Amino acid sequence: MWIRPKESLLPLALWVNEPIGPTSKYFVVQRRRGHGQSRGLSSLLVGTLDSVFDTRPAPFRILHQTPSSEVYYEIASALTEDDIKRDWEWLANNLFKVLNEMETDEEITNFTLCKIQSLVAHNSTPVDEEVSDPNSFQVVASKFRERFNMPEDERLVNYYSCNYTKNRLPRQGHIYLSLNHLCFYSYIFGKETKLVLSYTEMIDISRAANSIYMRTQNGTEYTFGLLFSPSETYNLLEQLSKMAMQKMIQDPESPMFDHDPVLSRKLSKNVSKKSFLLRDLTARQHSDEYRMFFRLPLSEVLDGTIKANLWTPYNKKYVSGCIYLSQNFLCFRSDIKRLVSIVICLRNIRSVEKKDDSLSRFENQIVISTTDTSALQFSQIIDREFLLNKISELLSKTKIPIHIDRPKYDKGWTKVQALINLRQEEDDVDMAAKQKRMIGKWEEHFREFGRGISMFRTWDVANLVLQGIPDRLREEVWLTFSGAIHDRDMHPGMYEDLVEKSMIKYTPAHDEIERDLHRSLPEHPAFHTDEGIDALRRVLQAYAYRNPQIGYCQAMNIVSSVFLVFCDEENAFWLLARLCETLLPDYYNDKVVGAQIDQGVLNELISEYLPNLFERLDQLGMIKMISLSWFLTIFLSVMPYESALNVIDCFFYDGARVIFMIALKVLEWNEEGMLSCHDDGEAMQILSIFLSGIYNPEYPVYTKNYGRHKTQKIETLIENAYKTYEDTITAQKIEELRNKHRRKIVHQFEQDTETSIIRQLRGKSYFTQDELRLLLSFIREEKLRNSRKSTAKPSTFQGEPVTPVESLFDDDIFKYPLTRRGLDVREPRLEMYNVDLEIFKTLFTELTVWKRCQGVDLAEKLFQLLDRRSLGFLDFEQVILGLGLICCGRTVEKLRLLYILHLPPLLPKAEIEMGHQTIFSGRTKDDMAEVAAEAEYFFSEATTEDAFPLTDTAFDLHTPPMDLLVPTDKSTSVTPNLSVGSGVRTSVFYVDLPTADGCKSIDTVSDISDLGLRDKESNCDDFSHLSSQDGAAAYPQISMPSSLGETRSLNSLRHFVVDQSWELSPEGHVVPNMLQTNFLILWTSLLEILGHTNDFLRHSYEQLIAQGHQQRNSTKMSGTSLTSLTQMAMPDDEGDPNGNPSSPSSTAVPRWNISFKQFSDAVTKYVENDMSRRVGIRDEIERVQKNRRKCKV
Repeated sequence: MWIRPKESLLPLALWVNEPIGPTSKYFVVQRRRGHGQSRGLSSLLVGTLDSVFDTRPAPFRILHQTPSSEVYYEIASALTEDDIKRDWEWLANNLFKVLNEMETDEEITNFTLCKIQSLVAHNSTPVDEEVSDPNSFQVVASKFRERFNMPEDERLVNYYSCNYTKNRLPRQGHIYLSLNHLCFYSYIFGKETKLVLSYTEMIDISRAANSIYMRTQNGTEYTFGLLFSPSETYNLLEQLSKMAMQKMIQDPESPMFDHDPVLSRKLSKNVSKKSFLLRDLTARQHSDEYRMFFRLPLSEVLDGTIKANLWTPYNKKYVSGCIYLSQNFLCFRSDIKRLVSIVICLRNIRSVEKKDDSLSRFENQIVISTTDTSALQFSQIIDREFLLNKISELLSKTKIPIHIDRPKYDKGWTKVQALINLRQEEDDVDMAAKQKRMIGKWEEHFREFGRGISMFRTWDVANLVLQGIPDRLREEVWLTFSGAIHDRDMHPGMYEDLVEKSMIKYTPAHDEIERDLHRSLPEHPAFHTDEGIDALRRVLQAYAYRNPQIGYCQAMNIVSSVFLVFCDEENAFWLLARLCETLLPDYYNDKVVGAQIDQGVLNELISEYLPNLFERLDQLGMIKMISLSWFLTIFLSVMPYESALNVIDCFFYDGARVIFMIALKVLEWNEEGMLSCHDDGEAMQILSIFLSGIYNPEYPVYTKNYGRHKTQKIETLIENAYKTYEDTITAQKIEELRNKHRRKIVHQFEQDTETSIIRQLRGKSYFTQDELRLLLSFIREEKLRNSRKSTAKPSTFQGEPVTPVESLFDDDIFKYPLTRRGLDVREPRLEMYNVDLEIFKTLFTELTVWKRCQGVDLAEKLFQLLDRRSLGFLDFEQVILGLGLICCGRTVEKLRLLYILHLPPLLPKAEIEMGHQTIFSGRTKDDMAEVAAEAEYFFSEATTEDAFPLTDTAFDLHTPPMDLLVPTDKSTSVTPNLSVGSGVRTSVFYVDLPTADGCKSIDTVSDISDLGLRDKESNCDDFSHLSSQDGAAAYPQISMPSSLGETRSLNSLRHFVVDQSWELSPEGHVVPNMLQTNFLILWTSLLEILGHTNDFLRHSYEQLIAQGHQQRNSTKMSGTSLTSLTQMAMPDDEGDPNGNPSSPSSTAVPRWNISFKQFSDAVTKYVENDMSRRVGIRDEIERVQKNRRKCKV
């Protein structure tokens, strides 16, 4: 790659000249010492210096110099030798001849530098300079992938200089943070240290001063010391770990990260020189914080910030702070915490003007006029022109959602207004007076601070919220402070559309919703009527349809019923959506992941603020029992309804931290009583009595109905909670603790799932419980690795609206609701560990000794044999069956499996011919002499003997299944033609042979039957007396045209592997006989697996060959061969390339064949030492995992 020419000092100090192609006295190619195969002392020294001092030059470069000058100019650099060769060839073709014709060295240098600069300018564009990473970072990223064997799509985020402490010895190097892995590399005087850790295996990440500590699933601890940027490193590590855990919860097969394309195109200033991916992740982190603080839609992306002062008319002062801009909002936040903030919707802005009068000429002021407030004035803007251009750019792109009226599918429903109007009040006079006083306070506040979205949000409104919101204003205040109003305004008409669609399409959540409707806030009279119940049903069903990943969860009905009391039906729906997707993420699913994460957060807060109580609760084992309902229902299920309303008021204003503060204060006030408890029941009783006695004197409507003992005013509880924990329990701290406990909860779910699977497989496996647990973990890691390698696909629900507004009226989007395959998916546990062929091959190669077999792909054969329904994947039970047969210490079972894997249709003719070509590869001279002699005899005598693959034909769909094998004419015993014309299907099918009592069914979808097997109690010995003639007399003869060819039953072979009751009979001959072509490949595979041969095995081989000839020369073929049953009417012609006969015949030609019993008897005693050893997979899995962590192939 051409670079802007720069002088190079000491060009030969750390570089060596590399001769490439034609030479020139004006140019030289150099290679960095320590790169490549060189391992001299100087190379070791340079490599160590580069590693320790973080000098990351490209390993190849081109220098320009004239003979009369001592100055060198670096004009090109490259990561690979091929790249530098291309640049050298360009110089040779375009400059060598031209420079030789110039007269002076100065002229040569000026021309060369000018030419290189023009090449750099021509090859670079402004977009490239903004989007692409710096050249130095590209060098690091390339070395990262090379050192750690990472695929091209594993993108490096950033790297930092650090030391890794191992065995109390620090190793200076660098820590690399990619999208999926943490890697460490150190190079000290030729000694390399490599470490690779996946974020998904990390359980704990913590920081102390300049050190970062990590602990993984297997209990291993790692310590990294950073002298520079420890905070940035830790924050980035936490962010990447959070993304990995959320991916596992929501969709393990989704891409880890999709970069934001807007970031590279937006108007920006002071762009960081960090990698583009790091800037993108940093922008996402800032956007998350921005949305969380201002309660904005999840689709908002922070565009930028700028310092400014805001004029606050309520106190006639300027407040310093920062302006935040995104695609739909302009927000302001004061530098002093919670002093003032404001949210402005861009669609509500009428004008943005400069204010340059005589008094404010140098104040850089602007005035923003909106439709819902008076003018807002900002001053002391650092770059006013840039801000104005940015606002103009965003305003030009702002779209105002338009509600489109459309006909309703069901005319029988209308949106219900707030159900509070249906409440029957007996204390109307007192209640009305109290409500009027509260409304008066709020109205006064609105006149002074504004109303609606763009109101000035100060501590004054916080104090009003703590005292309680009047009933008539709850809808407005809840919508404003929760941010649900933005979701509603950006998606007009969506609720009605979802209600209509949910009425048409049934979902599994409907039954659960119906069961819980009448248990939702039963104390309120509004839900004793059909109107209230119907409204609640519509809200819950509409949300279940909108977000099928959540669907419906218990507790959603309780909070939704409260929303319906104070809000109209549509607003209640959007409050529910905001609650489930933003305020309490991952709470409402079948595993309540978010609630369990917050339980862990509460446990840690109890241990920090109430250590004595924590120790006692831990002894009683009730920490998790006390808080789940608190979180899910926001105290509605444990407090009186009128008291819990104040908690919900604070929750919508201040977020989830309110729940933690109130929970801690409740536990603190009951600490003395709970410390003296003798059991968990007594402690739960204390909490239950206290919580049920919390009362609200301002809301006395239902108080008399409880007849309870009053314990504490709700206002006092909330006030004391804020006084005690306001400054210590912040939203940032809650989020950090959630990240910490999210890792623990996710891994605990995995362990619970694995334990359940192991319990289901008890007594059905060849492996121990520890081995099964390791195997499950290994499969999970492989599935994650494969999902990272696969092509990125659109990610599923991450919180954004599932139905975009542009597609709202497209009926097709509702036909296929989005689904995901995460921790909260309602699917059988075993299906989470299904294995495809690629992963199965990895398991087979890494964990078994049969990987030595090179001539036949035994992994693919075994996969095909175990894939009972041809679905393209194996469940975990099938996986452990296949691996267990190979790893167990049962010699006969191993030999039988190996024998079956070499029978048709698993081993087709094409593969046999390929095996013939490679049969002598990898042999010693003695082996080749022995095998070649027999192979020469074999090929010369049996050139027309074929092993036919399984084929399929096109069945006549109009023919009844039973008629396919039953003669249509009673006078003939010939089965009707099974094919239609000459059409041949490419898929596999299986056919049952008729029995004396009739025919079995035919199934072309999955397993058909057992070819040659009647019932489970019968075996192939029943057919040993048959010849081609008596076979035709006893059974309807199967006449097949050339298009059908030889039919074999794969399902019959499965019985000998899957069904463990099928053991060898005393007479043998249970497994079908094998032809000589297949046997030769089988013997080659056996020797490759054993890794050796001896005289005994050679003798066994000769003995088996002789036995095969004896059976071929016998006057009667063995009826136990699966081939004999299906080829009684088959010719011995050469046939087509697939091994199918060319014409029907009624005479069968005897062939060389042996039985499994003959094979087993001949080799068992000679392979006993190798085959009888049980192979434990524990050590193998640990070896693979250890090698991967150390980047060993």
